[in-house]
Amino acid sequence: MPEIVYTRRDYTDASAQEGALLGWHQRYAQLNPGPYRGAVEMLRLDGVCLWRERVSVAVEEATAAPEGQLVFVRALTDRNAYRMNAVPVGSQEVLVMRGGEELHASLAPDSDILIVSVEAEKVFGATPLRTPALAAPTFPDMEAAAQWFVGLMVLFSGAMALPGEDLARLLPELIADKLGFLYAQILHRTQGTRPLRSGDHGLYRRAREMVEDQPDEPIGVTQLARRLGVPSEILRSAFKETVGVGPGLWLRLKRLDGARRDLLAAEGSDRTVSDIAMKWGFWHLGRFSAYYAALYGEAPSRTVRGRG
Repeated sequence: MPEIVYTRRDYTDASAQEGALLGWHQRYAQLNPGPYRGAVEMLRLDGVCLWRERVSVAVEEATAAPEGQLVFVRALTDRNAYRMNAVPVGSQEVLVMRGGEELHASLAPDSDILIVSVEAEKVFGATPLRTPALAAPTFPDMEAAAQWFVGLMVLFSGAMALPGEDLARLLPELIADKLGFLYAQILHRTQGTRPLRSGDHGLYRRAREMVEDQPDEPIGVTQLARRLGVPSEILRSAFKETVGVGPGLWLRLKRLDGARRDLLAAEGSDRTVSDIAMKWGFWHLGRFSAYYAALYGEAPSRTVRGRG
């Protein structure tokens, strides 16, 4: 009998939530101060998966859906505009992505996002997506479908009997048919729609890859710009357009994220806060602790001890 599985998990750290979407390759980093509160609901069916993802703070995401998937993304509140590959996606737009390619998302605080993925082969006659992602204005059928998808998650989250075999077999087909109809409507309405391409994102991605290739080497904005062969102001603009913060702050956040991951893994080991801080280029322990507490709402020593 085909399975219908519903789960909900709550998160207090971005690095934990990045693994919530099964089969996806993702890395999350917190971008603004405050305690992290996140949640992911999942309704998994045969060849189709629905997620509702919430985050309380601004988050940077490098994300790639599984190969062979067609993914629809819809913000569930009017204030949930976000950026994908440095291109703004409005709260009245729907995003379509193809699996197997990394994209970069920047979510605003208090985001509430619906994600629906389907095996592309289940969308009968679907024209292959020519770009990794495209955005298009939403429309009534899309909004009605989004409400239906959210309603299904609410339904299966309750204390109800397991679905019968006929429903378990029929529901994935109904969802795939609906997604096929919506996809055709998006392409028809926009004649290929708005591809998410940005020179700003391309420069940001080169910078990020350069930093990640040498994580133990502290680097400043001027040096990074010089290595990339661009003026510092051009680099600054690329970061602001892609993640909403300048490269100087992003570099610090990147090092803090690396330190937090190490601190979370250090419980029960002989690694000290000082050792981890220095590994990530923080030579002044008091300043590191202040930066860390301001961003994550707790001292580094509390992270190591666990939060109970």
